[in-house]
Amino acid sequence: MARRIITSLAAGAALIALTPLAAAQDLSPELQAFDEQLPGSLINDPTDLLWEVQGNGLEVEGVQDDGIPGGGAARRYAVASADANLWARQTLVPLLSGIQRGDTVTVGFYARTVSANTNDGNGVIGVRFQDNAPPYGGFGDRRVSIGPEWDWYEVAGTATQAIDRANARVVMQLAGAKQVVEIGQTIVVKGASSIIGGAPAQAAAAQEPADEPLIPTPLEGAGSLLNRPDLRDWQNNVAAGRFEPREDPSIWLGQATRFTIDAPGENDWDLSANVPIEKDIAAGDKILVAIAAKTVSAGTPDGKALVAMRIQDNTEPYDGFAENIFKVGDNWQLIRISTTAPRDLPAGTAQLSLQFASEAQSVDIGPVYIFRTE
Repeated sequence: MARRIITSLAAGAALIALTPLAAAQDLSPELQAFDEQLPGSLINDPTDLLWEVQGNGLEVEGVQDDGIPGGGAARRYAVASADANLWARQTLVPLLSGIQRGDTVTVGFYARTVSANTNDGNGVIGVRFQDNAPPYGGFGDRRVSIGPEWDWYEVAGTATQAIDRANARVVMQLAGAKQVVEIGQTIVVKGASSIIGGAPAQAAAAQEPADEPLIPTPLEGAGSLLNRPDLRDWQNNVAAGRFEPREDPSIWLGQATRFTIDAPGENDWDLSANVPIEKDIAAGDKILVAIAAKTVSAGTPDGKALVAMRIQDNTEPYDGFAENIFKVGDNWQLIRISTTAPRDLPAGTAQLSLQFASEAQSVDIGPVYIFRTE
């Protein structure tokens, strides 16, 4: 039924060269009718594919074919070469509504890979929800593997910051490979974690291996989880350096992010990842933070990366506690840090900040677990 809903919109609103909606937040009658059939609230115009593109080495053209799901139209993105930064070449989907901290936002889109210079032949699209103004904060970062046949893909995230309507975007980052990918009808909703049932099998398998428990054996019985280790909707700060989402079957849940900086930053947090803490913390709670990490390279005397961490508010002035610095070996290891909360932190207001800019280094961070132990 859900797929027929999407098809019915496209049938009544051909996706080719339509004029985007006016600046008013009110949806057109056509989109209002479509919105009523969706979970959550529709916050983009699915009849508009004429999105802004950024970056050199990116060619874009419209394509039409009755075999394209969702209305028979798409845009083809030809990426001349891969880049260490996924965002070096990208396209931006405008949103019709602002986002408040704590909102659940989901984007779903049809896509396929025409060609890709990757090991498995699949294309790569980095997806994030972003404030399109300096310092370009965002959330929901996810690297999606795009197969050769048309399929439906979804990425959901919980907003770690408010974003004004004028700057609210879904960013499709395309520089992960030399590739040609096509993106068709795209739908963004607020207030629902899925649109038509989630990502296709191949994408879901890349994000969380089938039959693998959420909590690995070394952490069984550790306590009550305060975050979602299977969701990498982190807010990454890249005032210096860069980050790269990666698939890694050698670590629990199969996903990692590589943080690389070529020279020490002015501040430790110039390259950092902020992991949302979804549940409330009360003063006196015993907290265990467990981080899967490994060093790729480091300019330190012993060749081990140095990572700083703290639990902090997710709004200025970022008051925090549990400040620590830990070394990371060259094989996957589980770093455990225990602390006691000195004050109350309401649900959705706290984050774990991991900071990488103290040294020239490259470090992989796998799943992160935050437990209330008592």
